[in-house]
Amino acid sequence: MDNIILRCDNNINGIFTAIYDAFVYKNQMQKENHEVYRDNISIEIGIGGNYTLFSKMIDIETDEVKVQKTILAIQKKLGFKIYETVFDALCHYSDNRATIVLGFLVRAFKVGQRITEYMSDEYVIRTYEMARKVNNEGQKLNGFLRFSDNGSFLLSKIAPKCNMIPIIMWHFQDRFPGENFVIYDQIRKYAVIHPKGRGCFFISNEQFMQLEEN
Repeated sequence: MDNIILRCDNNINGIFTAIYDAFVYKNQMQKENHEVYRDNISIEIGIGGNYTLFSKMIDIETDEVKVQKTILAIQKKLGFKIYETVFDALCHYSDNRATIVLGFLVRAFKVGQRITEYMSDEYVIRTYEMARKVNNEGQKLNGFLRFSDNGSFLLSKIAPKCNMIPIIMWHFQDRFPGENFVIYDQIRKYAVIHPKGRGCFFISNEQFMQLEEN
């Protein structure tokens, strides 16, 4: 059977949606062909990639319902600690991070929390390596990130190797609950904004530029 490539939006929710659909296709292939799954589904991050010979390419539209179902399935069946590992790994900079995590989850859903004992498996090893890299960079940013006073809000511009905003924003929300602050990722061109006394939310590059001008 041809390989399947799922192309998704370049963000966490896009990847979680693709992971959900990957399991749907995996189960469908096993049911129709009575064959053992052989890692023939991959996830390409970013719509508009090049055509690949002998592969069926499917564009995936981000779906919040699928995102929540995927997150809840991981937390319920594997535990919150493994979910954190998955989330951290998906914030890595590797172009293959979604496919690696998919392979990890395929194996993890078979053996449950004992997946931590399968450290000879390539997908398991690489998932934990990516998560460790992200966690290490997050700890450094938590300690060294500085804000400048932009008048009506505090501003920090960062250029991390990994996608660190989803990792560090909760630390600074807890640290500065009474402050308006913005953390802007200069590499990925988006920001998180925290209005004082409220929760964090993401804004686009265009929205950030307008905010900074005002």
